[in-house]
Amino acid sequence: MYELADFEQMSDGPQLTVEDLVRDGGFHEEQPQKAPVFHSFVLELMEPVNAAEANNEEIRTSSSTSSNLSTRHNKSHLIGYAICFYSYSTWQGKSFFLEDLYVKPAYRKYGYGKLLFRTLVKHARENDCARFDFHVLAWNPAKEFYHAMGAQNLTEAEQWEFFRLTREQMDKLCEN
Repeated sequence: MYELADFEQMSDGPQLTVEDLVRDGGFHEEQPQKAPVFHSFVLELMEPVNAAEANNEEIRTSSSTSSNLSTRHNKSHLIGYAICFYSYSTWQGKSFFLEDLYVKPAYRKYGYGKLLFRTLVKHARENDCARFDFHVLAWNPAKEFYHAMGAQNLTEAEQWEFFRLTREQMDKLCEN
């Protein structure tokens, strides 16, 4: 997440703790009945553990809600991740919102982002989502990637604008 914050030129970075992520992602073993606020997906590069398997590198995606997709005992390292959550549209119903999608720079342009993105879209459809929504910084070259994947820029097409209240702004409104 810190790499993504650096890429997005947001020097203050994530304001979350590991405890926040554990709690909000539903990973807390002492409170397993709490529904997760977000779903996490990771992109792992599976490396062979010996020379005999050297030609058998594999990529896998997994999520906080799925089981391990590989039965091999390979060494792996994280090369990307996505954070998503469900939302609701009064026009179309259940939607899936992509908050973050990140692939480490050394692994871009090899199809890994496409694999992760398609996995997320497939997850959304398998869970009866009518829409898959996300926002992208205006200067981010990934906009071309999303256009190539078939995404429509709603700022251009429908003139939607994105608004936000910060914690401080919400507190101020609650005081009155």
